[in-house]
Amino acid sequence: MYVLTIDQVDSRSGEDAVPRLLRLLAPVDTTLPFERTAGDEVQGVLSDPAQVLLAWRTAVRDGHWSAGLGLGEDGELGATSRASRGGPFLAARDAVEDAKQEPSQVSVRVSPDAPTTAMRAALDAQAVIRLLAILVRGRTPAGWRIVDAAAARPDATQAQLAEELDVSRQAVSKALLAAHMREVSDGEETAARLLSRALTACADGGGR
Repeated sequence: MYVLTIDQVDSRSGEDAVPRLLRLLAPVDTTLPFERTAGDEVQGVLSDPAQVLLAWRTAVRDGHWSAGLGLGEDGELGATSRASRGGPFLAARDAVEDAKQEPSQVSVRVSPDAPTTAMRAALDAQAVIRLLAILVRGRTPAGWRIVDAAAARPDATQAQLAEELDVSRQAVSKALLAAHMREVSDGEETAARLLSRALTACADGGGR
């Protein structure tokens, strides 16, 4: 399982952004839905690494969040994320604390008893996600608007997108170039494969 803990940055000096983030995370497919677990922190349990990355990207887009991902096969699920426990939850706690110290504001950890092969795959995934953070954070609100339109209509030409959004074709071209859509998509697919590999290694338990 994957446990994603997301903590608000500088929450004492700003508004409580948890309700907004929970609304944004609602479409994400989870095993246990995201919920407020403590103060300005939310946590959810997921089984699909692609959905993990969607949740992470949602938090990055909203801004002002640190994200810690824990993974492992020795978790004990309760009725809610808050009522659950085990290695992946401990790993997520360590990860989010580490993420607060990282410029990328994201870290990945495995259950304490996970084998070395799982740790290596998780660190590989972490490296890719941290690079993705640089690309995704560079998107402006106007850029996101164009990215959303392009994602919703992948077969549309830039001219069609420009007409739909009432902007120039040059603006669309510039925004798509700056957004690195293909690179982000490829990077997320790579990160998802690495996260899946890490979880499989946890289940196998070999290669310590």
